[in-house]
Amino acid sequence: MGVTTIAFLGDVVGTPGRRVFRRAVQDLRDVHGVELVIVNAENSKNGSGLTPDQYHELREAGADAITLGDHWAKESKIFQVLDDPKEPACRPANLSSRAPGKRWTMVGNSPVAVVTVLGRLYNITMPSNDPFECVDSVVAEIVAARPDASVIVEVHAEATSEKIAMAWYCLKQWGGRVVAVVGSHTHVQTADARLLDGRLAAMTDLGMCGSRRSVLGRDVDKVLQVMVQQRPIAMDVCDMEATATGCILKIDTDARRAVSIAPFSVTPPG
Repeated sequence: MGVTTIAFLGDVVGTPGRRVFRRAVQDLRDVHGVELVIVNAENSKNGSGLTPDQYHELREAGADAITLGDHWAKESKIFQVLDDPKEPACRPANLSSRAPGKRWTMVGNSPVAVVTVLGRLYNITMPSNDPFECVDSVVAEIVAARPDASVIVEVHAEATSEKIAMAWYCLKQWGGRVVAVVGSHTHVQTADARLLDGRLAAMTDLGMCGSRRSVLGRDVDKVLQVMVQQRPIAMDVCDMEATATGCILKIDTDARRAVSIAPFSVTPPG
């Protein structure tokens, strides 16, 4: 297949996030030559969860694979999508083996697979198993099922240290199989996109698809009331200056190595 260009977008936050995702995909394909699109969609329903209708909306908008994070189970109806082997969607892999849903998925019709693990550092809301041990298990499972697969690992975690540690771990343990390790969850795009040893792409956070004039996609005034006044009110999703961020990966799927990684930010006019 040669070199494939892949866009991986950060967490979709609410209606504005879904809307800007659709517009960004068109730009990424037309301007940057992106062939495959992966997106974390765990915040699609008003900032928390994903419904089947929203899943299909994102798929129709151009998502070739959809991942989830700590809010993966907020909408139980999504389980039917996660359980369907024909749907390119997966929940975090390092949960109980009894949890519904797939631990990994292929991306479109390509030899690229994606798996998401939850982090453990500073984590009081995302109970999960050892992400490093899980990656070993899942990558071995992928290799057995698809010997030709190049694997992208997404680390949905609070700490940048845990995310970059996973990248180095995958390079040492799975170099020549894992081609990229990217982070999500904090909704803030980081400036550290790079190739480790010239072959594994790494970036500690993709950012988000959501309002730039916000606090992580939430209404500024509502968040300030909660943080400053300690008022227990809903932090509504903000719908101003929607922006999509993430990274563009170039992957040599024949050699199973990353060629390049670059951050992007798309703010459609209007």
